[in-house]
Amino acid sequence: MLTIRCLVEDTASPSQPFKAEHGVSFHVEAPAGQVLFDTGASGAVLLHNADLLGIDLAAVDALAISHAHDDHTGGLRRFMDRARPDLPLYASPDLFRPRYTRRSGKRKSIGLPYSRSELEARLYLCLTPDPVEMLHGVWTTGEIMHRRFFEGRSPSHHVLVNGHRLADPYRDDLSLVLEADGGLVVVCG
Repeated sequence: MLTIRCLVEDTASPSQPFKAEHGVSFHVEAPAGQVLFDTGASGAVLLHNADLLGIDLAAVDALAISHAHDDHTGGLRRFMDRARPDLPLYASPDLFRPRYTRRSGKRKSIGLPYSRSELEARLYLCLTPDPVEMLHGVWTTGEIMHRRFFEGRSPSHHVLVNGHRLADPYRDDLSLVLEADGGLVVVCG
């Protein structure tokens, strides 16, 4: 059986005990094991909501990051405190590229808030632009580069190349593909 639970997102009903924040995280339970897809912005909401749902984050078999913006990766440190050592992390090789936004005329970092060495000390990095089967029936799409439809790009998101500000190419963007009874399920970050 396939179960997908949203652990972090932007809204929560005031009548419910769940917390919300700008960002996203999904817990996927598949017949072959458990995957965490993104970690939200802070980690506090991730841990709180996982605990409310009875999800043991130490039992997660693989971690996938949709892209390196801090609202998808900010909870990594808090998650790693619970995760098993050498947990595989699936992401694009472009994961560590610094990313920025312009707010009120000032550049602000919105990229991955951790260094490569910090992550390598705790996780096993599986960085590839290609699709990968993380667990039986649970795949990454690999990098999603060419899109025919608007996908939420912000005109203020950028990267620096040789000191010049260029639009963020979102080269590190990927999704999950889950094999389910009756077809495929795509989970987008």
